[in-house]
Amino acid sequence: MNPQYSLDELMCVQMARDIEDGDWVNHGAVVPLAGAALMLAKTTHAPNLNFFYLGTVFNSINPSTPDLAAMLIDPTLAYTSSRALISHHDIVNWTARGGCDLQFLRPLQVDRFGSVNVSVIGSPERPKARFHGIAVADVMITCRKPVLYVTEHNHRTFVSSLAFCTGLGHTDKGTWRRRMNAGPGPYHVHTPLCVLDFEPETGFARLLRLHPGVTLDQVVSNTGFELVIPERIEESPAPTAEELRVLREVVDPHGTRQLEFKETRAATNARIEATTQCSAARM
Repeated sequence: MNPQYSLDELMCVQMARDIEDGDWVNHGAVVPLAGAALMLAKTTHAPNLNFFYLGTVFNSINPSTPDLAAMLIDPTLAYTSSRALISHHDIVNWTARGGCDLQFLRPLQVDRFGSVNVSVIGSPERPKARFHGIAVADVMITCRKPVLYVTEHNHRTFVSSLAFCTGLGHTDKGTWRRRMNAGPGPYHVHTPLCVLDFEPETGFARLLRLHPGVTLDQVVSNTGFELVIPERIEESPAPTAEELRVLREVVDPHGTRQLEFKETRAATNARIEATTQCSAARM
């Protein structure tokens, strides 16, 4: 990785660039990498972005606090700085009626069509582990631009067959989506190695961009299905100096986005805990 920025910063910037000015974004609970991407976009190129901030009893609309990490540490900031409060029932209702432009989703498993599993690992009858799976199927059908992201790129994540299909991607070449007047399906998949999109003709996952220093062989050997490989593969553009400044100083100075990476989770937890204790001592 480039010494001027880290992998979490590169992924955060790539995800933020998927957001357009004026989007309505449904922001899920406890996903700090996606949260940092959301606020980075709003603070830089998408000032007219509107979003739900989930994770509280009554969910906030457009909290003005730019640091979502601070709201993760102290959820009352979401209440006190928000334009309005809304119930989770109303958010799901809004999403199901097609009001959501973009949502970041972090699945357990992804297949070559962008279908996802966020429900179980192992047999559904006797699973090794169960997960929430809340509202993901609705988002995959109704949202205009579901954006998937994972923090590990390996055969456990990118699989030939899902243990359970929570949300459908581009199966059947999108015929069912047109028949049901559903949304267009998953847009991008962001990984530590690359960015994927989906070939319109087949619905198959396609390699769009390689991150700097990553080879094609690395991506192919760590993916559990055959990717569409275009003749020309772009390199993921580096974060700008301004994007890095906003991310590091304004949006996520605590670095909570690193909680989503196994390699940095323990150190980040310790750093945040120390910061919280220092803040409490000063009160």
